[in-house]
Amino acid sequence: MRWPMKLLLNVLTPPVALAGRFYNWGQRYRELLRYRLEFRPRPEDIFIATYPKSGTTWMQMLLVQLFSGGLAEFDHISQKSPYFESVLRQGRFDFLEKLPSPRLFKTHMTYGALRPSKDSRIIFVTRDAHDTFISCYHHLEMAQRFRSSFDPFIGGMVKGKCSFGSWYDYMRSWMPHRTDANVLWVRYEDMRQDLGAQARRVAAFLGIPVPEERMADILEKCSFAYMKRHDPKFDFRLTMHEDSPGNFIRQGGSGERRQFREEHTAELERNLAKLRGDLGLGEAERF
Repeated sequence: MRWPMKLLLNVLTPPVALAGRFYNWGQRYRELLRYRLEFRPRPEDIFIATYPKSGTTWMQMLLVQLFSGGLAEFDHISQKSPYFESVLRQGRFDFLEKLPSPRLFKTHMTYGALRPSKDSRIIFVTRDAHDTFISCYHHLEMAQRFRSSFDPFIGGMVKGKCSFGSWYDYMRSWMPHRTDANVLWVRYEDMRQDLGAQARRVAAFLGIPVPEERMADILEKCSFAYMKRHDPKFDFRLTMHEDSPGNFIRQGGSGERRQFREEHTAELERNLAKLRGDLGLGEAERF
């Protein structure tokens, strides 16, 4: 690249980045305003609250299949469990009113932004920070259709700087409410270890009567293999691109830490230790 182009990019990058931040702030403010003024909650509403890439789609599928006894079929998961912020952004309150109760929403709002009614129920899902950060990287790479640098992205996330918002701020918002009567905290890693046990926890919390003979079908439809075979039903890009590169259901694993630089790992561990102390988490309570 010739030096005039480099100079131009160096000059334009800061104001473009600042404009992007103002745009994102304005968009979020508009969503919150619409939420406060136009959304009509129902006592049966259920929110799946997660930081992005923490098992949101998996939990959506689990709830949809629990309520249907493993019989639910759909063209896209958003028909059964819409992304709450997206509906607010589009002003589709008529769509929300037509949804049968109990309505299932996924949301990435902080607790303070959502301010859920005590009559609603919340499934709060968390995932190991290392795996979440790596999954966020691959997600943005796929969504934006260009190869970005891994190390600067992870360095930003470790410092709490990301277009998704700070992971630490999200945890500070939700973790104090993990034991509220209308909140069930589910760990992604526990779902991977024993999905059946977590499915029964969720069903009991929501009061869903699930015949034991239907559990095998529910777990089959919620398996990674099944969801990967039906990837288009979960791909958020279908309204954006007719032919999307790559799969939305990527790997679904945990413990993927080999790509972290040592300094990023060390900084993350320091930040996690401080966060755990600030939140007063016990030794058995892991994100």
